[in-house]
Amino acid sequence: MKIKFIKSNIVFAAFIATALMLNSSSCKKDSANTTDATVTEADAAELTTAAVSPETGGMTAQLSSSITINNTVTLSCGVTKDSTIVKSSAAGASPSYSYNLNWNYLLTCNGIFPSQLAFNFSGTGVYDGPRISSNDKSAGSFVLTGLQGSASQYSFTSAYTRTGTTTSKIARQYTFTSNIKITSSNIVVNKSTQQIVSGTAAVTITATSTSGKTFNFNGTITFLGGQKASVVLNSGTAYTIQW
Repeated sequence: MKIKFIKSNIVFAAFIATALMLNSSSCKKDSANTTDATVTEADAAELTTAAVSPETGGMTAQLSSSITINNTVTLSCGVTKDSTIVKSSAAGASPSYSYNLNWNYLLTCNGIFPSQLAFNFSGTGVYDGPRISSNDKSAGSFVLTGLQGSASQYSFTSAYTRTGTTTSKIARQYTFTSNIKITSSNIVVNKSTQQIVSGTAAVTITATSTSGKTFNFNGTITFLGGQKASVVLNSGTAYTIQW
């Protein structure tokens, strides 16, 4: 009986050791999966939405700022001016944002008549939404035409970038670095409503996971009017942007 008792202990100890090894292996796999998070097209669509929407301080908010500058600042042909724009969302808003951007702008004229207003800006910002949050550096270059009083619409040529550290809240939280660039040559804004009525833009996104794996997405944004846009990325799926 004594010998059998010892053998049972040996078998039990071997069982425990095997279980511990399997558990350790499982933990390592779970850790690897967490580290090697995949940046999905859904993440890229959320990044694009945030980079466009005024609710997260995106490109449309900066287009609006450029129109405000044109309408309220005294400008002289050939004279560069600058300003700092600091804005944040209302307390308790969701999504929320804040940004601090340094602007300069130059009015070009044909004789005494304004022909275009060029803007450059750069700075920092943060935003936090239900599906994504980010801490970014941003920069942009806009050229505004349609300055004549007889014109009913403004036209924009634009380039806008955001680079930063992003946290996805889709499925499970994971962090990655992101770079998004939006370029357009035909965004049209109604002067009366100051809303975008049409235009298209190319978007390119590069995202790098914490493990160093890089994901690339490309697509087209179509501005539909009525504070709506549609973005189509690699898969061909259309994602709606609304603000």
